[in-house]
Amino acid sequence: MRDSSTPVRETVEHHLVSHGFRAAIPALRQSYQQNDFAEIPAFMPDEIFRSTLQELQDLFDGQSRRRDTNIEQSGCTPRRFTTLARDIIANGSSTIPAVFESSALRAALEEIVDEKVLPVPYEPEQYIATRLHEPGDVHGWHWDDYTWALVWIFKMPDENNGGSLEYVKDVPWDPTNPRVKEYVTAGPVTRRHPSAGSAYLLKAGTTLHRVSPLTYAAERMMVCFSFASVTDLESKHDHESIQALF
Repeated sequence: MRDSSTPVRETVEHHLVSHGFRAAIPALRQSYQQNDFAEIPAFMPDEIFRSTLQELQDLFDGQSRRRDTNIEQSGCTPRRFTTLARDIIANGSSTIPAVFESSALRAALEEIVDEKVLPVPYEPEQYIATRLHEPGDVHGWHWDDYTWALVWIFKMPDENNGGSLEYVKDVPWDPTNPRVKEYVTAGPVTRRHPSAGSAYLLKAGTTLHRVSPLTYAAERMMVCFSFASVTDLESKHDHESIQALF
């Protein structure tokens, strides 16, 4: 594992307990309670964002894998993108493991969602990275195995080019009968286009969601951290969809 140095961890923790970050929590809590979604602007300090972006670019250039498949458990919806698995990131990034392991981050998330937030026990889903960059790239409709996804955005295309988060909240996932078209048709479908440097928190286990397809070559680069509820840890997960990708 790349050395998650004390200065990096201290910078992450200091930012997450700072007055500026803490002052945003009431509005984030309100957004989450109303929408199952909250966007966190300037998620990390500029120097942390820049260094992490460089780490990711190096990893995508040297160790990424291209995916072009359909996932049966979410209604055979498409996945066309480039990926970095958790272990590659753990060995190549000093920052991303520090963010995931941050006690200050989980404490802040607990204030936003008003319940216990836990690291997911299944290591391959703790954090992953994806890059949409070719015309037609898409992260098709799906649910996550665990309750929350925290998505840190590093690059984002123009809003007219795709790459937006689209979601339908409060719908159950039955992998044996996902009913994706039915839920999307019934809607309402909410659309968000977060900015690079921001992160968004989504109640991803009960929210059908996708990243809309790119219409021309551009970049949407992100890291997704997964977090579990107490109920998640009492339930059985087969992880088939994540295993198909990573």
